[in-house]
Parts: sequence; C-alpha cells; structure tokens
Amino acid sequence: MKKFLFIIFIILYSPIFAKSKISDLNIYIYPEYYYKGIMVEINGNVDYPDSLYTLEMIVPTMTDSVFFVSGSTKDESEVKILNIQDKNLNKWVELDLDKSRFRIFVFYNPFNSSIKREIQYPLQFSIPLSEFHVFIQEPLTSNNFNIDLKSVSNKDQHNIIFHQIHFKELNQMSKQIINLTYDNPTGKTTMQFLQERLSENSINNKAPELISKKAPRRHRLPLWEPFAVLGVLSAIVGGLFLKNNYNKNDKTNKNFCSKCGNKIENSDNYCSDCGSKV
Repeated sequence: MKKFLFIIFIILYSPIFAKSKISDLNIYIYPEYYYKGIMVEINGNVDYPDSLYTLEMIVPTMTDSVFFVSGSTKDESEVKILNIQDKNLNKWVELDLDKSRFRIFVFYNPFNSSIKREIQYPLQFSIPLSEFHVFIQEPLTSNNFNIDLKSVSNKDQHNIIFHQIHFKELNQMSKQIINLTYDNPTGKTTMQFLQERLSENSINNKAPELISKKAPRRHRLPLWEPFAVLGVLSAIVGGLFLKNNYNKNDKTNKNFCSKCGNKIENSDNYCSDCGSKV
C-alpha cells in the first residue's frame, strides 16, 4: 500500500521535481543603458542539445522585438527574430533549443515623459528552471533606485552597480515578477553619461598643460561677429570712397572745360577757348 501511494505521489508531483533541461541560466536587465528603453539578455546552456525541444516564455506586454541567438563562437551560430504571440492576455515567444548554447534579447520601452521609472519584468517559462540568477544594472543617471526582491550589489570598473538576485528554482509555468523603481531627472542613458564624463576628463587633462605654458587668454568672438564687423566696415569704407570720388569729380568740373579741357577760373561762366557754358 505504501509503495502504491509513493508511486502516485511521484506521478502527481513529477513536474515539480522534473530536472531542468537548462543550466547556467543568467538573466541581465539593462534599463536605459545605451538606448531609452530596456534591454534584457537571457543566456544559458542546453543540457540535452541532441534532443530538440521547444521553450515558451512570457515577455512584457510592450515588447518591441525579441532576438534569439543559438550556438556559440566555436560553432555556427544562428540569429532569428522571434514572433511575439498573444496568449491569455499576455505576450509570449516560442523557440526551439537544438544547440548547446543560447542567448535571447528582449527590447521594450515602458517609459513616458515622467522622470519616475517603474519597471515590471515577468519570469514565466514552459519548462522548470533550476538555480539561476538575475542581474539588474543600476543606471548611472538614476536616483532612489529600489528593487522589491533581496539582492546583492557589486560595482564594475566604471562604478556601475549590478544587483544580483538569486533564485533557487522556478517551477514550470510558475510566474515571478521583478519590480524596480528609480528616478531619472536628466533623461539620459548610462552610455551618454559615460561619454560626457570622458569628454570632461579629456578637457581637464589638457588644462594643466595649458597652464604650465602660461598661454595668454584671448577673447574669442562668436563666429558670426567677425562677419558682422567686416560688413559694417565695408559699408563705411564704401560710403567714404563714393563721397570722396564725388567731391573730386565736382572740383574737376569747375577747374577745366568738360569739352576742350581748357583751364578756366571759378568765376567764369563760359570757356574762353571754345565758348561752351561751364
């Protein structure tokens, strides 16, 4: 009787204790890293690559695109764009795992014009998962960063903080939602922040060199000002030139006859040589 009950128990609960076909699973969430949205990378190993099987997983409702990369750098890898399907009021993707290594990239943008960022990322798979980790990158432009699950924080060489969440397992079709919030008052991405900081450091490194050479400080005009000054000066010089030329012609006409060129006096009304009126 006990053996019979034990067999029934195993049959009923075998899905719960089923061995995962995926190992070394890691999920990376990158909010506002290099574009104004969220990129999620899911990678892992397939323990039985020779036997083809299908994996279904849920994605956020605002997902824009999902890419599937199978294989590794050692063998021939393949990149596919997965179709996003509507199923039970949620968004799902389906993929065939037939190689030892896989990577999935999910792109979506849940943000609006508000500086407040609220992110919900769902985890739900058609197969059971054994131990895995989720890594969340904290944007360098964020304030008041918060995650609703227990995590361990670490920094990389750029002082970017990663929050690591450990999951012992996730049963087949069991759903887990990761909630995180933060403020982004600048609206910039982490890459934009790093590029600006790199430019500032480059300028600051050149400053001591300029000071040591004691280069004189010169006032620099905006680019439009030299052209404006040149235009005004040209108008003034041109006006003076025309006025001066007019005065010369006027005086010339009074001292010489315009027809014969004979010299006349200022008091003469007629030329004494040709009789023309001057």
